[in-house]
Amino acid sequence: MSFKSLLASLLLVSVASAQLSGHVGPTSSLSAKQAKTCNVLDYGGKVGSSDIGPAIQKAFDECVKKNSGSTLYVPAGNYNMKTWVTLKNGSKWAFRLDGLITRTATTGGNMIAIQGANDFEMYSANSAGGIQGHGYQCRNAGPRLLRVIKSTNFSVHDLILVDSPEFHLTIDNGSNGEVYNMAIRGADIGGSDGVDVWGTNHWVHDVEVTNRDECVTVKSPATNIQVERIWCNQSGGSAIGSLSDGTAIEKVLYRNVYTNGGNQALMIKSNKGSGYVRNVQFDNFLSHGTAYGLNIDQYWSSQKPGQGAGVQLSDITFSNWDGYVSDGMKRPPIQLICADGAPCTNIKLDNVKMWSKTEKAVVKCESAYGTGVDCIKNDSKHTAYAKVTKTISKPKGFTTPTTMHGDLKSGFPATAAIPTPTIPTSFFPGLPQISPLAKNK
Repeated sequence: MSFKSLLASLLLVSVASAQLSGHVGPTSSLSAKQAKTCNVLDYGGKVGSSDIGPAIQKAFDECVKKNSGSTLYVPAGNYNMKTWVTLKNGSKWAFRLDGLITRTATTGGNMIAIQGANDFEMYSANSAGGIQGHGYQCRNAGPRLLRVIKSTNFSVHDLILVDSPEFHLTIDNGSNGEVYNMAIRGADIGGSDGVDVWGTNHWVHDVEVTNRDECVTVKSPATNIQVERIWCNQSGGSAIGSLSDGTAIEKVLYRNVYTNGGNQALMIKSNKGSGYVRNVQFDNFLSHGTAYGLNIDQYWSSQKPGQGAGVQLSDITFSNWDGYVSDGMKRPPIQLICADGAPCTNIKLDNVKMWSKTEKAVVKCESAYGTGVDCIKNDSKHTAYAKVTKTISKPKGFTTPTTMHGDLKSGFPATAAIPTPTIPTSFFPGLPQISPLAKNK
């Protein structure tokens, strides 16, 4: 595993636009973490358990922490869980989750939190393990499913996360993390984030998300983040934000992102605030049937305004986009609404072909400076200006984006159980996954 991550990282760094700063993932091989197996069935757990939480915590405290190079193992089968666990400060260890854990309590927090780990890998060897949150039973009033906190040199892969009461997977600070080969199914409602990531030098790739909020989103503070081969399948769409005071985000790359339906192809969202987002590239996006397309909104009404005049957006490039929105007169395929108190600068659109299903569309800009769209201004003064709305024609060379086998026609209701999916083997049209599923190795 670590060799694969290192090789892939070196290849990516050789690409001029790559944003990773070096190695990601565990520093030792998975086999080096199999000297000792800490099976939850040996620590009070059993298949069909009404609460597997205490057995997971006990296996970690009494076995993993005492044996470097060990694996905490939850065998295949179904388990309920009502006691959340925080697994702190383990080094050179793995968490093999081959079973499916189902939430049965409504306590807040995180069902499973990995904190302060180093050289860590969490995975399912059968590519079928994961967590079923049954969020429809306690919508926005229960736990998040999985959170990795201030950890270094780690990976999370081959897991299925379903219907969290709140967020599904959070990468909270830390460095050198890799997330891949994931299937996430949330409800058609806000507050159901797929993957939220911040920290330093993280790589998120080959992930499918269904929900009505964030697909894969970078939050502050973040530097050297790479997100690619993402399938937002009836999802809120990918984003940076929401942003407020003290924002610090730079050196971010999104590429090969496919969006089927949902709120937007990509959104940068804030409401006043301070700080910066800079040196960001969004390359090779395909989308169809979204409400918005390429959307910068620095007066986002769903967010409480920050104290500053605006987050400064600069040196942001959108390249090789092809897609359409549902109604380009109601919601523009391209909208660049920047803060009057901190105008956007050096915003570049290159080969961006966004259109509307209705064959009619406008684009909107406010206090945005750069090139590549009719409404943007291109001069050196960078002063605020009022919103400009321009009617556009179908972009020359526009073609209807290809689709993916498995595209959903709609999201999942928030008031009923969501079925457990399988992890796909492709997450962007025409591209294979970067690493094969664990079950296929």
